[in-house]
Amino acid sequence: MIFAVLPVKSPQNAKQRLSGHLSAAERETLARILFKQTLAALSQAKGIDRVVVVTSDAQIAEDARRSGALVFDEGEQVSHSASADAACLRAIQMGATTVLLVPIDVPHVTPADFSQLAAAARPGLIVVPSADGTGTNALVRTPPDVIESRFGPGSCRAHLDQARTKNVPAELLRLPGLMFDIDTPEDLAELLATSYQNDVAVFLRTVCASK
Repeated sequence: MIFAVLPVKSPQNAKQRLSGHLSAAERETLARILFKQTLAALSQAKGIDRVVVVTSDAQIAEDARRSGALVFDEGEQVSHSASADAACLRAIQMGATTVLLVPIDVPHVTPADFSQLAAAARPGLIVVPSADGTGTNALVRTPPDVIESRFGPGSCRAHLDQARTKNVPAELLRLPGLMFDIDTPEDLAELLATSYQNDVAVFLRTVCASK
């Protein structure tokens, strides 16, 4: 069985690197819109047996359950990597043979991207790098505990190196819809320059127009 795992940190603490451009309330709203958009794409994707949302936020959990996703409640999030690995172990107990670890902050992602990601699953590791090639925007792990998560700066190389050390087959998969994420003011500017009907872009244009 293929599980998609979506760790979601508290939206109140999301996107701190955008604090000079968006207020705390705006960053929280942005995170919630990104979550709903990503969850909708996952729910429509083919080849995924279960969608799991890992969160300590009550509203995120409620939205996830309403969509049909399974929720793994957290008392608090220690780190993205810790949440992902704990969820993988729980997923194994529920019959998962493959886990897709995906982020919420990928505004261009489509159901087709997630379908392609699920279809690529094979024994070992698949890494979807960030646009600059240094970060990790998605992982496909078969079995789910084949390596440990190393999300953060330089994570793409850290995941590939770990796989090499453990003699785990690994490859890169470049999916444009998953490679662009929102972390910096420059990312916001790029999104506004290239997207128009996207819910995230619509929200950001509304915010910009009010300032």
